[in-house]
Amino acid sequence: MVYVSYLIRKKMKESPEFSKAKAEGKTSTNPLKESFGNRYNLKFVLLALFGAAMGQGVVWYTGQFYSMSFMKTVMHLQSDQADTILGIALLLGTPFFVVFGWLSDKVGRKWIMLGGMLLAVLTYRPIYESMYQLSNAEQKVKVNETTEVPRGPQSTGTISITKTQYEDQTEVTRTSMIHQSGKLKGQPMTKTTVHLAGKNYMLLVLLIFIQVIYITMVYGPIAAFLVELFPVKIRYTSMSLPYHVGNGIFGGLLPAVSTYLTTNAEASNTPQFYLAGLWYPIIIAIVCFIIGSNYINNKSTPPTHE
Repeated sequence: MVYVSYLIRKKMKESPEFSKAKAEGKTSTNPLKESFGNRYNLKFVLLALFGAAMGQGVVWYTGQFYSMSFMKTVMHLQSDQADTILGIALLLGTPFFVVFGWLSDKVGRKWIMLGGMLLAVLTYRPIYESMYQLSNAEQKVKVNETTEVPRGPQSTGTISITKTQYEDQTEVTRTSMIHQSGKLKGQPMTKTTVHLAGKNYMLLVLLIFIQVIYITMVYGPIAAFLVELFPVKIRYTSMSLPYHVGNGIFGGLLPAVSTYLTTNAEASNTPQFYLAGLWYPIIIAIVCFIIGSNYINNKSTPPTHE
């Protein structure tokens, strides 16, 4: 993939604006200094980070990575099923990157990106509550249960497999092992896996798809937004910092921070502990929304600041 990317980039031509600036000798000799040493330019770098990129980063990571982790570790879905559901949602949602990019050319970048953040802030908790309840066996009507003890030598312990079917076609498999020797002798260990079917399966695809739509709303316009925010001579340097910090740090920290919040909440027996990890993207996105709505211009024409 790196080689393919290299070939694509090698064949790409510079933009007409940059080619013209280069021909006229107006490119920057020290883009780092001009981007971050000039207070006026630095203001736009910080605005791009705190008014757009950090919110885009957490919305992207929540919908694409945290949702997958949530399905596997909190809902206990079978790994293959969780991957398939996310794949279907991404496949259905991918065209909307183009749709919202096109729409931002018509109506401006600002409110499409901020709208995606605001929708995420308002709906993440209801969405993840609904996701959790789809796999919550305590709320389901049991119709059948079978227990199997595999035959054959088991050097580590006694294994039993219990499969429970529910009225809504959900199947829960609990694999239990009681250790026969060593430090863990007599201690049971249980692994639970959930398999969804029918209406619940389609509903989970829809809930993930909605999050993918939020991703496309914040991600579709952001490249054009960042390009238009800076003058040609320092554009690439200036837009790189907020984009990569917003995605690499604010977005990249989301799995670790959200897992920490959820684990602590579960250990403290907090009701709805499974929603605790959402506070990180919600807080980051709402701060970004407030800054962006107050200070970002919705015009699509690049500034003339130097």
